Amino acid sequence: MFLNSCPNIADTVRDTGPWKIFTTYPDGSRQFKDLISVNGMKTTDGFPFGSAFCSFLLRHRFGNSQVFFDEGLLTPLHHHNFIELGYVAEGQLKQHIAGRDYLFNQGEMFLINKDITHGEYLYRKNMMILYLNISNAFFDKSMNHRDLVGREGEDFVRHFMIDKNQEYCFVRFVPRGGEAPSRIPDLFEEIRAELRKPEAGGSHIVIGLVERLLSFLPSEYALFVEPNSRRAAGERSFEQLRRYLEDHHPDVTIGDLIAAFGHNRDYFNRLIKRHTGMTYSAFLRSIRLDKAVLLLKTTGLPVEEVALRVGYETPGYFYKIFRGRFNRNPGTVRNSESAGPEL
Repeated sequence: MFLNSCPNIADTVRDTGPWKIFTTYPDGSRQFKDLISVNGMKTTDGFPFGSAFCSFLLRHRFGNSQVFFDEGLLTPLHHHNFIELGYVAEGQLKQHIAGRDYLFNQGEMFLINKDITHGEYLYRKNMMILYLNISNAFFDKSMNHRDLVGREGEDFVRHFMIDKNQEYCFVRFVPRGGEAPSRIPDLFEEIRAELRKPEAGGSHIVIGLVERLLSFLPSEYALFVEPNSRRAAGERSFEQLRRYLEDHHPDVTIGDLIAAFGHNRDYFNRLIKRHTGMTYSAFLRSIRLDKAVLLLKTTGLPVEEVALRVGYETPGYFYKIFRGRFNRNPGTVRNSESAGPEL
């Protein structure tokens, strides 16, 4: 859960249960520790705090916490190797998924694919979101797909959840409407109740309820798939990274990038290499030197001060790399008629 790792969230004011249902690694990835879990969060109009809960299947535990947060906070970006199926029970949810923002309305559901980076925005409005987390083991060991209600339900589960399809970022489920109300909300509540107060046979009941919920999705909701265009997603990711480096170029570190984007060191090197042909170090150096040229041409700052402002504390090293790129000394650039950093 975001409660243990999110900046700008105050100390927990109430904690009645364990929260470690995930192992979260430095690159933002999460590994699931149970077969099935339900977790959720609820915020209230005008109040700077929200509550969150989680419940477990095999571990038979339930926890609840209440935390303060800043208005509009984006929870830490993360990705995981399990299925996350979300349901907007009340209000609206704004999500940041694969570099873009999306809004989900009350009654809608969403299925975020594995290894897709995402996070939630928190606002002081009435909102309640329920998440059903399903591990790979659920499909491998516990689910008899032939028991699914109808061929449509079986095809849906196989295509979007079992085959590890990489063609989509997420699937949005919009209620079809009609005379009969959806059974999905009641199933969520039944699963949550069984997990919260486990009794004999409860694990089998929960597994059956999850199977039933999944089988109902394609018949009760219209599906809208957000494609996972690797090229488009890569371009958006690179542009976000470039802007971040330009904004933080004097003192940015790999650790800052990991915290901001939720990926590991190798990811940034691969992304930059694919789009520029340069290593991370060379790309950052290029940004810093371009900023240095701009300062030299638009200010009267001494060269040593320019070097400091773009991230170099040693003037001698700054002179060396500046000459290496532009074949000129920094001082001569100030008097140049060239208007840009592309010397």
